[in-house]
Amino acid sequence: MPAVRGRVGRKPLTEYQGWPKGIYPMSDGWVPPCYPKEEDLIAYEERMNARKKATLVKRHLCMKETMAFTCFWCRASEEEPQLHQLRKREFAQKSEYSMLAYAMGEGEYSGEGDDRSYFAIVFYEPSKKSKVERAFKSTGLELGDYEQVVVDPDSKMEQEEKFMYAHGAGEVGEVILGEFEYQVVRKGSPEYDDPWGPSHPEGRFWV
Repeated sequence: MPAVRGRVGRKPLTEYQGWPKGIYPMSDGWVPPCYPKEEDLIAYEERMNARKKATLVKRHLCMKETMAFTCFWCRASEEEPQLHQLRKREFAQKSEYSMLAYAMGEGEYSGEGDDRSYFAIVFYEPSKKSKVERAFKSTGLELGDYEQVVVDPDSKMEQEEKFMYAHGAGEVGEVILGEFEYQVVRKGSPEYDDPWGPSHPEGRFWV
């Protein structure tokens, strides 16, 4: 009984941010002994609420894993890394950006293998703009050609929240490759006009 009286006025354990999502507690209230105790959940929630968000901007662009080009002087063909270089954690950390990238489905804008295209969203703090642009230019991408958009500080998109908190804590440089493919459809096509998005025998694409 004392333990019950001590919890009067407090919220259920399952409502704390750190409560593991799943089947517990069971109908009789049982949870595994390894589950966090109330004091652990309170401490975790206090840490989460004390975090600060950084002000971020983002740019949307498309890129290749590698970009083929021919030397003007010797006419030799070479490959210049794009995503291959930009996805490296140490490169992103040094250049102070974070990025989310999706492989594009095979079609008009993307091929297979080395010819595959990627849709990427680059996040960085406004004060780091020049540094990030130089990093992308070193791989053959002119980031300045793409519109810069302010990230909504109240955004509820999981990855945007994650990047804002990470940059606020000085933890930059995470590059996430999405598990889904990004399918490009033309405006006016049945797939474009479908409110549920384009479908595929093996599941839905992102649009």
